[in-house]
Amino acid sequence: MTPLRIACIGKHGQTAQALHAAAGYASIELRQAGRDGADLTDPEALEAFLLQSKPHVIINAGSYNFLDRAETDEATAFAVNAEGPRTLARLCRRHGVELIHMSTDCVFDGAKPSPYTEEDDPGPLSAYGRSKRAGEIAVAQEHPEAITTRVCWVFSEFADSFISKAIGWARTQASLRIVSDQIGTPTYAPDIALALLRIARVKVDGAHDLHGLLHLASPEVMTRLDMARAIMAESRRQGGPFAEIEPVTTAAFNAPARRPLNARLSGARASERLGITWTPWQTALERSVAGVLARGGW
Repeated sequence: MTPLRIACIGKHGQTAQALHAAAGYASIELRQAGRDGADLTDPEALEAFLLQSKPHVIINAGSYNFLDRAETDEATAFAVNAEGPRTLARLCRRHGVELIHMSTDCVFDGAKPSPYTEEDDPGPLSAYGRSKRAGEIAVAQEHPEAITTRVCWVFSEFADSFISKAIGWARTQASLRIVSDQIGTPTYAPDIALALLRIARVKVDGAHDLHGLLHLASPEVMTRLDMARAIMAESRRQGGPFAEIEPVTTAAFNAPARRPLNARLSGARASERLGITWTPWQTALERSVAGVLARGGW
């Protein structure tokens, strides 16, 4: 099999690190760059990275993802999440490179009573969500053959996640206040990485009908409260920190940025179209907690 050359913008986040771990075999040549090597706000740096990498596919896993900070720094969020992808999509189309762009459940308002599909109309509640939706639109305009993947509640043993945050909080707090009225589809970053590699291979092999929006989401559904309780139970089982969980409503938590109460994404299209499968929740949780605890300091 001809090696698949992939360039990834982003190397420090969960998905980027999971890609690095998943691409360690002969059929994948992966080159990654962080902001110092492929700044989404620097068109010249983006083009230089593209020309140096000579990829078949670029995966844009870079993002300004500070949800609360974006409420007072909307210009930066839009520069990275909207104008950056626009420039990247334009460059990819100019140079004949496939593009997989990554987006989020935060483009929805959370009012729907069931999981969101690719056909549902977005309605972001936050500056971050608006910037990500603008990026989706920009990519579609500049590179109609590109894929935009949406993900939800990503977790793993890599980088910073809800799992590492919860375990970190439990080191110094006997009780954690966790929202009980937000529901989503927690999705394991290594599964997302494998799905992205599958999309890349299919696109390069000539799947011209695969473009537009695609949700990469596990079928697992739970509240943030249930997720936190599961993390604490697994951490304690593995000898890590533990804290009691105190339910609180999203309104009472009063975060600067509004989150969708329903963050569920339907991954049915991806599963049917690409045969994507997902690691069972408990297995993924055990691996994630073990990886976080193995970093030390707990």
